[in-house]
Amino acid sequence: MPKRSKFSELRAMALVAVVIFVSLAFPFASNLVSDPGLVWLLSTAGIFTSTLGLVLAFRGVRISRKQQQEAAEDPGERLQRRVEAVNTAFDEALSLMGELRRDLKAQQAARKKLIDDAKTQQRLLSVNKDQAENIRQILVGETKATIRAARRREWMFFALGNRMVTCENFDSRR
Repeated sequence: MPKRSKFSELRAMALVAVVIFVSLAFPFASNLVSDPGLVWLLSTAGIFTSTLGLVLAFRGVRISRKQQQEAAEDPGERLQRRVEAVNTAFDEALSLMGELRRDLKAQQAARKKLIDDAKTQQRLLSVNKDQAENIRQILVGETKATIRAARRREWMFFALGNRMVTCENFDSRR
């Protein structure tokens, strides 16, 4: 474990050194260029790499401090903390599983009720179709009977009207 931390420290320090070198090289390179646009670009790149170098340096320091704290910490305590975290995660997973089971049962009950309601509605619909057909036939029959009666009445009035006209014509001849 110590080799790894020394290697990571060396790598971080080398990276910081390269970034600092590059960030210092940009302003010197901008003095050699006469184009103002390129000078602006090189200056911006220098500022960016300087900022990046500072961020990497702070991060390297923070990582090395964390590694030192972990190395100073008792492995038994660290293991105990991790075991507690795992137990907490399992407890939470178990409670969520219970909630999921309850939700699933509720959804299955709702689905079953919907299916039963749909079957009931289907039966009512078929009964209503039969009743509607019977009502239609009754209405059509009544309508046909009404039409026939109206025709008979019209023919009767027509016949009576013709007789009356004929009688009037007969009376007027006298």
